[in-house]
Amino acid sequence: MINFKKHIIKKVKKSTPFCKAGKIILDRKLKNVFKKINTFLTTDSIENLHDMRISIRRFRYVMEIFYQCYNKNLFKEVYGKAKYLQDLVGEGRDLDVITHKISGIINELNLSLPESFSEKMEAEKIKVRQLIKIELVKFIENKNVNKFLLKSK
Repeated sequence: MINFKKHIIKKVKKSTPFCKAGKIILDRKLKNVFKKINTFLTTDSIENLHDMRISIRRFRYVMEIFYQCYNKNLFKEVYGKAKYLQDLVGEGRDLDVITHKISGIINELNLSLPESFSEKMEAEKIKVRQLIKIELVKFIENKNVNKFLLKSK
């Protein structure tokens, strides 16, 4: 059963103009992305990476609905940054999933892999995680990304 209450945005009514509603919704989505980024930067866990990826994806997909409400160049830049971040975080997530799958198969078949393989996988995960963290900081500090946030009065 769907919990409709969690999808209600109090500032958006049926009578709210399309672009105004879009800016309110994108503000909420972007604030959630920032929250998930901060959580991940505080605790670099598999679950937090996954949650952040979902949040970025939801922001980006909602952006597509409201593209006409923003300056074309601003939209393209922020959309491109969100897509790049989603792809990069997806690469990190893929490495986590692959590592988990390989580990399960190795245990099931009672095999062992060369130490160099495990070391290479771990080094790749660390490299990608470091790049993700750098790009996350750039994203949350980007002035054009922040233009998507509504200014509180």
